[in-house]
Amino acid sequence: MKRLLLLGTLAILAMPAVGAQATTGRSIDLATGDVNGHRVLGLTVAQVTAALGRPDFRVGPRSRYRIGYGPQSNFSTEVIFRPSGGVQRAWSIAVERGPVRDEKVGDLLQRSTALQKAILTKYGATFSLVRSYACKSKGQCSGEFAARSGPLHLTFGTQPVTGTWLTIWT
Repeated sequence: MKRLLLLGTLAILAMPAVGAQATTGRSIDLATGDVNGHRVLGLTVAQVTAALGRPDFRVGPRSRYRIGYGPQSNFSTEVIFRPSGGVQRAWSIAVERGPVRDEKVGDLLQRSTALQKAILTKYGATFSLVRSYACKSKGQCSGEFAARSGPLHLTFGTQPVTGTWLTIWT
């Protein structure tokens, strides 16, 4: 009986840990820009919040309003809005902290040279390389892909403070 009680207690204690692991990372579909299976680009602040959950911060002027997940100075995901037709609409998704994955590429915050190669290999029919990964100054490097059809762009790179970053924008 004690053994059964112990196993039951351990099972209950393990449940929140499993749930917490599931919510700590994000998945992004590079071909669509969907985050965790939800469309984000083009949506209003309220629609993005409904899709991704309550943000940890909201900042900025109307011309560049931002919501983010994680601390503002060390965010994992940030969505940037701009006015369109009298309402704020998401036009950019930036990720700087993981885990964040794409089904085809895997870790989206892997070394930038490896990320560029993976995108070329897995999404060569979807994206063309506009600007090959290169460094302008020590530690500040970037590259860019553009959708072969449609307005989607991927900009990625490395900087000294955050390491690898990725931005999906229209």
